[in-house]
Amino acid sequence: MKLLTSPKTIYLLDADIEVLHEQSNEWLNEIAFWYDELSFLHSLVIKKTLKLVPVNAKNSIEKIENELISLTGGELDRLKLTIETHEKLLGDILEKKGSTNEEIYREKHHQIINEFREFNDRLKLLKKDVFNLVKLIIKSEN
Repeated sequence: MKLLTSPKTIYLLDADIEVLHEQSNEWLNEIAFWYDELSFLHSLVIKKTLKLVPVNAKNSIEKIENELISLTGGELDRLKLTIETHEKLLGDILEKKGSTNEEIYREKHHQIINEFREFNDRLKLLKKDVFNLVKLIIKSEN
């Protein structure tokens, strides 16, 4: 399935390198938040809800656990490292104004936009699953 490119993305890819740099910094800030968020979700799911999950929801908890492990087991680290490496390339470009690396940087930036969006979408689905699980637990306790 091909992802649609938003007008904002097209604008950003044509923008000055400094604008792309700002977007990369925003990504790194978001990733820092995701580390905290995933840690909280892991704690909530494993420590708080695991004992309370109704028998008919065991598949749900297993799916959530697997996705938590997948996201925190290296995928978030890889995304962060990709962006940090991307930022190092930017530093090289800014030192050598007009470098041919700028085109490579822009292509890579576009790839990272898609990776970042995909990770964000998976995280949203995970949170939705966790919230639904908590609702189920609350309902089963009443």
